[in-house]
Amino acid sequence: MSKGRLKGEELQSWKQALHPRYVGSWLGVMFLWCCAQLPYRYLRKLGKLLGSFMAVVARRRCHIVRVNIALCFPEKSAIEQEALVRLSMQENVIGLFESAYAWWGKPENQYNKIDVVGLEHIQKAKEAGKGVLLVGAHYSNLDLGGLFVTHCEPVDVTYRRHNNALFDYFIRNSRQRYFAHVIERSQLRAMLRGLKKGRVLWYAADQDYGRKHSVFAPFFGVEAATLNSTSKLAKMTGAAVVIVGHHRQHNGRFEVEYSPALTGFPSGDDSVDAALVNKALEQQIRKYPEQYMWVHRRFKTQRDGRKGGYYT
Repeated sequence: MSKGRLKGEELQSWKQALHPRYVGSWLGVMFLWCCAQLPYRYLRKLGKLLGSFMAVVARRRCHIVRVNIALCFPEKSAIEQEALVRLSMQENVIGLFESAYAWWGKPENQYNKIDVVGLEHIQKAKEAGKGVLLVGAHYSNLDLGGLFVTHCEPVDVTYRRHNNALFDYFIRNSRQRYFAHVIERSQLRAMLRGLKKGRVLWYAADQDYGRKHSVFAPFFGVEAATLNSTSKLAKMTGAAVVIVGHHRQHNGRFEVEYSPALTGFPSGDDSVDAALVNKALEQQIRKYPEQYMWVHRRFKTQRDGRKGGYYT
């Protein structure tokens, strides 16, 4: 691969980072860094303002959000669904700024605003000599919320390498400051080692990665391709499986909530296990649905072979 084409690759030197193709990326990084220096309350206001703008101009993303919300909340009226679309777009931009705040700001200023629920479930599993597979989801406050989670209980974290090598460099190095270990999601052995040693591993199981490593299970009542690796990791390590949610509450405080360890998991049936995990994640998402990343095409893979059919 040439120096100018580093999509999905790690930067090997700063000379590569100075390649002209990264001019736009550097401008984006500098903008986010400047935003991260703002007091948190102003950062949120700026995110809400720009999110309202994106709800008008980002038509493709809005379309994906609109389709997802219509599928997952059929009980809501058209007006209620559209209101949730606008809130979701606002929260996604706020979440981007919150990520910048976690990477380059002073997130420790928010530690006194964290409410923790269910931490005893993690402690119980560790006292039994088990590792903990902490199953989370892609909430809009992913990085800031993840930082709060590891502040409550040190965790390893999985991640998918960003397609832009410059962004990937900053994201990965920022996460390495807070998480015990940052593990690229293809590094299965590293995950297994940590869980077998009794560590806590945060793992997201809520995105559509195609048919190869997935089973189909309902998510908000809609059939969705769901990773079967949650069951496999639990089976191979004996780890307890705990669901985690992290949300910004209406009073401005943050809540980190751990569920009791899933019982009878894994069951031996990947489809049953996937449905159980999806249901548990759905319960967390429904608390603050606008704070979930509905911008992803969660239902792009279908059992009948159609890909992206809902979104065309």
